[in-house]
Amino acid sequence: MSPVILFVSANESAPWGPSETNWALAVQHWISLGAELHASVKGWDPVPGELAAAEKAGCIVHRRWEAPDAPHREPYELPWTEYEESTLKSVQPDLVVVSQGDNYEGLGWMEECRRQGFPYVAYSNSAADFEWCVDSVAERLAAAYDGALASFFVSEGNRRLTERQVGGRIANSRVVRCHFKVPYDANPEWPAAGPPFRLACPARLDPTCKGQDVLFEVLADPKWRGRELSVSLFGAGPHERVLRALRAELGLANVEFAGYTTDVEGIWRDHHALVLCSRAEGLPTVIIEAMLCGRPVIVSDVAGNAELLTDGETGFVAAAPVAACLDEAMERAWARRDEWQQIGRRAAQQVRTQIPPEPIALLVQQLAALVP
Repeated sequence: MSPVILFVSANESAPWGPSETNWALAVQHWISLGAELHASVKGWDPVPGELAAAEKAGCIVHRRWEAPDAPHREPYELPWTEYEESTLKSVQPDLVVVSQGDNYEGLGWMEECRRQGFPYVAYSNSAADFEWCVDSVAERLAAAYDGALASFFVSEGNRRLTERQVGGRIANSRVVRCHFKVPYDANPEWPAAGPPFRLACPARLDPTCKGQDVLFEVLADPKWRGRELSVSLFGAGPHERVLRALRAELGLANVEFAGYTTDVEGIWRDHHALVLCSRAEGLPTVIIEAMLCGRPVIVSDVAGNAELLTDGETGFVAAAPVAACLDEAMERAWARRDEWQQIGRRAAQQVRTQIPPEPIALLVQQLAALVP
């Protein structure tokens, strides 16, 4: 008999994101191997395209439509809809995969799995050193991770931070790699030689996590205004208006809002390097993609941002997501701008020693091995 697997997306803050893509791709791959796949997601209208693709592939989707007048609950608590009609009871899964955008938001789901006796796996896509649960919640979270068959993290940095935030070691933890949206053998041509030198910042327009405001602060310095350098922001998000206003206030003529694109390889045909000053992350797919495409990266040392590269050899690491640190890393990169193509070639070689060609297939393989 085929195993019955339930993926729970604990994310309720946005219709879609990289964390959702990871589990949706895993669902489709597992269906192709013959398993019965279900997914519990917050109801979104319109339906995100990747969720529609998973549904078309055969995933049975259970949507959570919470009433507008539902009582307030913390984001880590079980949705009210589960008290009204339990997805766990109706599906009777052999394994539950609790997918969390942040490392705490699936707490209520994990506790409910334990209460009803369903084996579960915790899968965390991000963590932030500025988000700590109070002791009572951290204690519950530690117990929830301890009760999981395994706890998956997309970076070693996320695993270490989560252990600090719950107050102890997570014995059953492991690191898994995420998807990427360029061919594994991607090799786009090097852009026309600068000047101007073109940096790309592909990231959700959300300074809380992605730190575009820090990048703007650096670029506003007179020395950067006088250099032949441009920055393109690729992406959409809830803070576009305020970021455009900040660009106007600072007079950053060399910053372009390039919009959202699915042609990731195309970004790197036109840009020489990546810059990303994240405040919170997992392991950004944009770093993997840039390195696969042979581009150097300039990143803040947050979560898994620096795990794939060697500072000064395959990229440049800012010690923290603050302007002084980003300026220092960008200054080192600028001094070696004539070497960027060679640095990018080394980055392409290095990333392929750490990221497998089929990370989602390996994720499903590890999950399938845990089915009781």
